[in-house]
Amino acid sequence: METAIAHRKLIDIKPAVFEELSLQASGQGVSLKRYIENLLEEACVSRRAVYSPGISRLIGSAIPKGKDLSAIKDDRFQYLLSK
Repeated sequence: METAIAHRKLIDIKPAVFEELSLQASGQGVSLKRYIENLLEEACVSRRAVYSPGISRLIGSAIPKGKDLSAIKDDRFQYLLSK
């Protein structure tokens, strides 16, 4: 069983960004630290889902060669994207 080890890093945040993040955290009723941690975790999860090599290979198999993605009307492509 793997245990997750937290890494601590000091980061610099511009004052305007700090104020905006503070307001957003307050609006959600969480600490600024927890809010930033949640944002970073969500960004990693969504990036992993979109840029997963396995998903990229599946999507690549549904894309006809030389087609613009916006012009594709392929049921296989739509099915893969729905997963």
